Amino acid sequence: MKIVYASRNKMYVCNNGKVSELPCERAEKYTSAVNEINKNKEWKHQGAGAAFREDMRLGETDPEKLISINGICAADEGFIYSARLGEMGAVYRKSADSPKAPEGHIYTGMDRSIGDISYKDGRIAAVLDGHLAIFDERGDYNELTDGQSVEESPSWSAADGRIFCTTKGRSVEDPRVFSAGSILAVDEEAGTIETLYEDEANDLLKPKNDGDGNFWFIRQPYKQPRTEREPIWKSVLLFPVRLVKAIFGFVNAFSVIFGGEPLRKSQKKGDVKTRNKSPREIFFEQRLLEAEKNEKENAAAGDANPGIFPRSRVLVRISPDGTETVVRKGVMDYTLCSEGVICSNGKEILLIGSDGTEKVIAKAELAEKLSVINENTDNGGKKSE
Repeated sequence: MKIVYASRNKMYVCNNGKVSELPCERAEKYTSAVNEINKNKEWKHQGAGAAFREDMRLGETDPEKLISINGICAADEGFIYSARLGEMGAVYRKSADSPKAPEGHIYTGMDRSIGDISYKDGRIAAVLDGHLAIFDERGDYNELTDGQSVEESPSWSAADGRIFCTTKGRSVEDPRVFSAGSILAVDEEAGTIETLYEDEANDLLKPKNDGDGNFWFIRQPYKQPRTEREPIWKSVLLFPVRLVKAIFGFVNAFSVIFGGEPLRKSQKKGDVKTRNKSPREIFFEQRLLEAEKNEKENAAAGDANPGIFPRSRVLVRISPDGTETVVRKGVMDYTLCSEGVICSNGKEILLIGSDGTEKVIAKAELAEKLSVINENTDNGGKKSE
């Protein structure tokens, strides 16, 4: 079995339990181009001349921070991935068997954002600037949704031409606030949009169906993001402290640039600011994961393979007669295949068989966008495409 997935904005392939990183040709070219541009501009913003012109800059943004892998799905030959390269959204085709082979271009657009994707019969369901769209393999597209909402995780139906996705309503008063995620079925041919499942208390994420008529999704408690503004009195009290920190930070950066030595001895040379992150500080979908706490709770609950995601994040299966079953707790992501369900617990990739047995396929930290290639679909070999 061959599985492609993303982790920390890099692509990997797991081939019969052996994991290896897949080079991303487009990201490498983008990084090289940005580094060359930054190098050519260094003389303008460093040194005594720049200081005299009051045009000092502490360094350009690391191009790797401008790159993200947003979606991966199996295709007829290899797989397709979507990415952000600076201000450009893109979709490319890649081979997992020959990872150094030239990548095929499908779409690039400046100031466009391409999110999750799903492939079926030469068409790509994708999240384009927060809304659902369908691309062909030439890069032409048709937008299906709009309005004051955002869509996520499109997936082609195993049974017909519909596309399933999660939708979240955006607050008019505060665009940072979204409603709980509900599940839509979008039918391009019929021109209809139907709400299949909704729950004000829970986010319903990553919907899929299989050829046996089962419907799958991840459910987790809905949490409204905190958007409280800092009280004025607190801002006034902290102003002197923040001013001193800002002045020290500037002087320290000046010392690094011209003297080659930081004022803080614990800081590495050439690094204006360093900070040791705790292993607990893992963010996923704008949420802070308490990894160590979650793993201990999962182990205490008797999980054979305890992961780092909370037990409240569960994989749900709804059978054709409406029976709901929690297949597994503490699931990061999943996909369907002919042998059962492949899922990630944040530490490992697991296979859950049709009889409920669970085995570890490979160690894989924060594996998401899971897709089985050389099967019928990114939804898995349960005849989902």
